[in-house]
Amino acid sequence: MSELTFAKAFLSTLDSRPIKLRADHVVDPQQVGLQGPYTLPRLRAPHPEMPKKVKQTQAPGSSKSITIHVKSARNPVLEFSLPNSPLSTTTVQDLRDAVQQRVTDTQGNPVALDKIKILCNKKPVAGTSKTVAEILADEPGMLVGGKEVEFKVMIMGGAKTIDVLEAQPATEARDVSPPKAAVGPSGEEVVRTEAFWDDLQGFLEQRLKDEEEAKRLRALFKDAWASSQ
Repeated sequence: MSELTFAKAFLSTLDSRPIKLRADHVVDPQQVGLQGPYTLPRLRAPHPEMPKKVKQTQAPGSSKSITIHVKSARNPVLEFSLPNSPLSTTTVQDLRDAVQQRVTDTQGNPVALDKIKILCNKKPVAGTSKTVAEILADEPGMLVGGKEVEFKVMIMGGAKTIDVLEAQPATEARDVSPPKAAVGPSGEEVVRTEAFWDDLQGFLEQRLKDEEEAKRLRALFKDAWASSQ
């Protein structure tokens, strides 16, 4: 018997059944009756909520500092250091600003920042916002902090260094003039005046916060000084 013949015979058998249920047939539960107790499944005990892990947002070496040596071998000859420079916040722009403060062009004007090039391993560092940590990303040993690194600097068009004395404001220039002589009485002449002892008593009252004790010490000091004359 082929599969088609079997299927037709099976369907014919089903059609001969006296009871047929519609697709939307509904049975009254009261007529069916309860076959057995219906229980809800047991709920699982709630698990304690796992603490959320705080993602590390700091870059490697962000809390470390490094000593930066900036050096130019020629045109101009320049060398200075920036100790304790944070790896994660010190940028190429900061290094260029530090160089700009120490040089001028041939006319004595500030050198434009775009003419100051910072070099690492003999190659110019692109961009101005790149941090020292990003520049030294290929050298993980430098990111532990406490190290020293040297950057070369090249100034396009040449420049000259600023003399330290010229860089200081006029108000900060060292006063090498001799001290002026004191005007008025001095030495024993001052001690003989009542103003001196009044000032001494006022000082003692301010420190001791006791007027009577200040008067007593004033008389004691004055008598001791008078007896020594």
